[in-house]
Parts: sequence; structure tokens; C-alpha cells
Amino acid sequence: MNGRMQVNDSVLAVAEIERLDSLRTLVDSQRHRIVTLLMDEALTATELAERLEIGRTRLYHHLRLLEQHGIIRVVERRIVSGIEERRYRSIARTFRVNRSLLGSQASEPEISDAQASFLEAMAADLRARAISGPASRVDDDSDVLVARTFLHLNDARRRELRTRLSALIHEYRNPDADGRETELGVALYTTERDAT
Repeated sequence: MNGRMQVNDSVLAVAEIERLDSLRTLVDSQRHRIVTLLMDEALTATELAERLEIGRTRLYHHLRLLEQHGIIRVVERRIVSGIEERRYRSIARTFRVNRSLLGSQASEPEISDAQASFLEAMAADLRARAISGPASRVDDDSDVLVARTFLHLNDARRRELRTRLSALIHEYRNPDADGRETELGVALYTTERDAT
């Protein structure tokens, strides 16, 4: 026996987040980074800790939570120096919130609050970037783009914009060999309440 067990490490194109606690688990910036790395390839805790520059003890906590919520899974186990080494992989390349299924567990404000936490986590990451010192610049004064606009779109054009934004994100999904970690956040939603 070679002490190795491998399972299919294929990744779904899209997986739905159907529980509020799973959404809250994924909102954490560090866990989101872990999942993003595991979308591209299967990695061990040691490899993840090196890439993310965090301690393995803390990393195991994040991996356990992500695995409990079905966001990542173990795709390979092998014995290394008498210790089981696990290789993890994200279950999907994209996660989508299923608001109708979440709605049976949580109120609309709770769901929106959990989704807004993604934007708050991004804001915290942007603030931390500024505190840690200037990142090496690209071609212009800053490689940061923050934009906010209010549009007036009918349902068909709003769906078209959502589809195009999703396609653009998917187009840049594969990492560049010489790339740097880059964070992108998108929020598209109607601001008007339905009149009742």
C-alpha cells in the first residue's frame, strides 16, 4: 500500500450557497482567499500557508469551517512521515447565493446584510493595503479603481449587464504566471423598493 487515496478533483462551474451560515463563512477575507486559490488547483495546508503567509494552526481552523460548509473538499490523502497530508480543492469556480432557498432560513435583511459583508471585507482589505504601505505601482499613479454609479435600467438591460460582468470576471479567472493577487468586487442591485 502506498498510503495514497485520491478522488476526483473536478470543480463545478457554479455552486449555490443555500445556507446563511455558509454565506457568512465565505465572507471572511482569509477564507475567501483560500477558496480562490483552491479554485485553480488542489493544495495542501502547508502550500496554502506558504502562499498566504499565515500560520498553519490558524489555517486549519479556516479549512475546517470551509469543509464543514461544503465549500471545499479533500481530494487526496497520503501519509507523509507517518502523518496524513490532505490536499484540498474548492467545489466550484463560482459561488452564487440562492436567495430563494436562503429566504426559508433567514429574512431578506439578514441575507442582504451577509452579502454586504463581502463589500465591507473588501473595504477592510483596501484600508489594510494603505496601512501596510504603498504597493508597487503599475503604469499610472495608482492601480486601484473604485467606482460607484447609479444607473436607470429596465429588467432586460440589468440582466444583460449582469451577464456581461459575469463573463468579464470569468475571462480573467485564470491566473497569470507572473501575476499578483488582485481583489475585485462587484455589486449590482436595484435600489428602488417595489411599491405595495
